Amino acid sequence: MRPRAPRAAPGSEPGTLYSDPEAAPPRVTVIAYGPLELTECPVDDLALLERMRGNWPVLWVNVDGVGHAPTIAEVGRIFGLHRLALEDLGDVQQRPKAEVYDDSHLFVSARMARMTPELDLEHMGIFLGPDYVVTFQERQGDPLEPVRQRIRLSRGRIRRSGPDYLAYAVLDAIVDNYFPVAEAYADSLDALEDEVLGRPGRATMERLHRTRRELMSLRRAAWPMRDAITILLREPMPLFTGETLVYLRDTQDHCVQVVELVDQYRELGASLTDLYLSSVSNRMNEVMKVLTIFSAVFIPLSFISGIFGMNVDHPDPVWWWNLPFAVGVMAGTAAMVLLWVASRGWVGNDRGG
Repeated sequence: MRPRAPRAAPGSEPGTLYSDPEAAPPRVTVIAYGPLELTECPVDDLALLERMRGNWPVLWVNVDGVGHAPTIAEVGRIFGLHRLALEDLGDVQQRPKAEVYDDSHLFVSARMARMTPELDLEHMGIFLGPDYVVTFQERQGDPLEPVRQRIRLSRGRIRRSGPDYLAYAVLDAIVDNYFPVAEAYADSLDALEDEVLGRPGRATMERLHRTRRELMSLRRAAWPMRDAITILLREPMPLFTGETLVYLRDTQDHCVQVVELVDQYRELGASLTDLYLSSVSNRMNEVMKVLTIFSAVFIPLSFISGIFGMNVDHPDPVWWWNLPFAVGVMAGTAAMVLLWVASRGWVGNDRGG
């Protein structure tokens, strides 16, 4: 389990930002564009953002790293972001949600999912204003490169649309990236199913348990995202145009599909767990059946050998056929027991008695 990020001390004033002394310096980049113009560059001095704001139809600022409070506070000051939303950025375990702050801007907390090769859930904060989108990530690396390419190459309608469409495109890319993650678990469960039906071992159960735990984490990330998008659709927001809301409903539908897929895979994981336990129980029953057959064969043999081995006078102690006779009786008894067991179907097939 990933350790929880440090937070401000309990009882601190609401909106208090916390700096993580172990956090790497944040990396800030900006993409500013309109229908005909585009500029993209790293930001070494945050004053550049202040100069650029208001001079471009859409300004997309991305901050990689949420552990440096002065950077977060300065970006928040430039764009007038609410302190409570900025405080939520420091909690990387924050559940997805949507908050509207008057008509000036809104905040969406989302969870990005990827396989590395295990499940990696990363927190992202998205701010939408009248002429800007500001995104905060825990670290570098995200599923948003296709969105950046659409902006650079002027593909689709993104360059002709406002910041609300960019915010939708970011959310849509995050949600769509859940599908390859879910497909990876489908492949993993298929392999586990073959293993469970074959010769499962302790390692099989450990992988199955880990898969079910990660699917639960994936569901905890996808389910609140659906609720957050629903809030954006239901509450009146002047920041979203009616046309963008149509596209946002499609993202909500994708989110519902993700939740349904994850639920199906969780049910399959539970079924494989039951199948594994049943397989182990059946193997134990097979072992006990073999041991019981051996006991059924040797109990009468022990009885016969006990009688012939008693320390008492025999009517004919010099009879030469004593040993062959005893061995013959024991062999015949064992044969009859085995034939009876075979006739009941307890050896060589799966029929019950």
